[in-house]
Amino acid sequence: MPIPEDKAKDIVNVAAQIARAQGGEPEATVLGNCIATLIFDGEDYDVSLYTLTLEVPVQTYANIEQYREGLEQSIRDRIRPIARRYPDSRIKEVIITPELSPEAHSPAKTAEQPQQPEDVPSFWKTGFFRLFISHTHPNKLSAHNLKTAVGKYGIAAFVAHDDIEPTKEWQLEIERALRTTDALAAIITPDFVDSRWCDQEVGFAFGRGKLVVPLCKETAPHGFLGKYQGFPAKGLQAPEVAEQLFQILLNHSLTSGRMADALVENMAQAGSFQAARDAMPLLERLPKLTPTQVARLMQSVTDNDQVAKAIRVPERISALISHVG
Repeated sequence: MPIPEDKAKDIVNVAAQIARAQGGEPEATVLGNCIATLIFDGEDYDVSLYTLTLEVPVQTYANIEQYREGLEQSIRDRIRPIARRYPDSRIKEVIITPELSPEAHSPAKTAEQPQQPEDVPSFWKTGFFRLFISHTHPNKLSAHNLKTAVGKYGIAAFVAHDDIEPTKEWQLEIERALRTTDALAAIITPDFVDSRWCDQEVGFAFGRGKLVVPLCKETAPHGFLGKYQGFPAKGLQAPEVAEQLFQILLNHSLTSGRMADALVENMAQAGSFQAARDAMPLLERLPKLTPTQVARLMQSVTDNDQVAKAIRVPERISALISHVG
């Protein structure tokens, strides 16, 4: 019995409900926000073959495009049992495409061209959260130690004396770092208030709407810094400061999304079984996951053997997705 073409919507709606009940993101988002169409592809040994196309909003497609092929396969596997009521038919393929709206065919506006995003400087590690560490010269060792300590949390830190190449114009490189950073940590010492460079770095971050975290070693933050969340860092070793800083970045509304992206990417790019095992406890501290982050984690289990074969990591990823996805 062929599948009636008008049943595409019903099949997809049921699949969306089941996916949602099982915590199956991002399938539930795609299935629940699509225009479904069944396309007859011919017969194979008296079995009618179909392709199911799912047109989704452009923003939804943009969020999942990187993981589209894996999603198409998982949705196909989810839908096939629902279509078993049509024993002489089979959905052989699912294709996710962006929805074509009338605006998509309109000529592009030429009056104003959107500003192109700045190229990411090479000193930022790909996929990591970007943290600018502002400090006075006498505290360069503290800044360096903190940069090293935050690396285990998926955070790439910029410290001027570490990261500026001798041949580069140092002021231009600092400006590039400030324009592309996700947050700024300021090591507050008595000489910080007298440093015009430190104050300018903090002001630059404020102007971009970025989170500024005061790390108070020997004095309280001054001026606008006084109203921002920080903590007393005097007497703490770099790993202790890194742990508290990570917790702030993980929970603050300005940084939580980017921090979660970095942890997910840290898992997806794990280069060894141990790296995947080390990434897992940090992922388990995430309060929530977006559909895109869920898809990236699912893809890491499929595509990265260091994740797929790491002891208990795939099971813990599955449990995490069910809990916070």
